[in-house]
This record gives sequence, C-alpha cells and structure tokens, in this order.
Amino acid sequence: MNVTLFKKLIKDAVTEAIHTELPGIINEALAKQNKQQISEGKTFNFNSGNIPANGLPQDVRSSLMAQMGESFGYSQPQANKLTVIDAVDESTGERVNPYLAFINDAANNMSHADKAGLRNLD
Repeated sequence: MNVTLFKKLIKDAVTEAIHTELPGIINEALAKQNKQQISEGKTFNFNSGNIPANGLPQDVRSSLMAQMGESFGYSQPQANKLTVIDAVDESTGERVNPYLAFINDAANNMSHADKAGLRNLD
C-alpha cells in the first residue's frame, strides 16, 4: 500500500471529523460550565426611514458613521470644525500666519535630539 496515500486518507478523515464534531463538543463543554453558547451575528437595518423627511442631511457620511457607531456601542466625540484663519494684524497690516502658533508650540516643545536632527537636514 502507498504510505502517502494512506496518510492523506487519514488526514482527510480527521479533518472531516473535526469539522462535524467540534461545534457539538464546544457546546457540550459550555453547557457543563453553565456558559452561554457562542454565536456571532449582528443585523443592520438601514432603509429610507433613516433619512429625514426634509431630505438628506448635509453630511450623510458622518451621520451614517454615527448611526453605525451607536449600534456597536461607540459614541462619536464631537469634533471641532477647523476654520481657515484669514485675519490681518491691525498693528502691521500684514496677514496673520495661521500656522505660526503651531510652529512656535512645536519649537518650544522640541527636545535637544529633535533640534539636532533638524540641523542635519541640509
């Protein structure tokens, strides 16, 4: 008899037995421990009833993300809207650099290693 064919037959039989018997074995073990059966499944119901009567909201994507997040138990934090700073400094009459505060904050919080790394960027 061909040994490799015999091993393949045994391997296939064991695989089939595991696939058919393992769920039953797990359920029996859970029943003995008084645990709930493991089951996966979540149904979503999105239909035209989710859209307000006055039409689509301005930001449909964030609305759907919030709705899906709530169904999974996550609440979405309220993010501040970014606005473009388009101001003029009254004392000089020049436009204000909107990134200046970020640049100053980054410069003040850099370590010596960060500053040394920036000097090597030539």
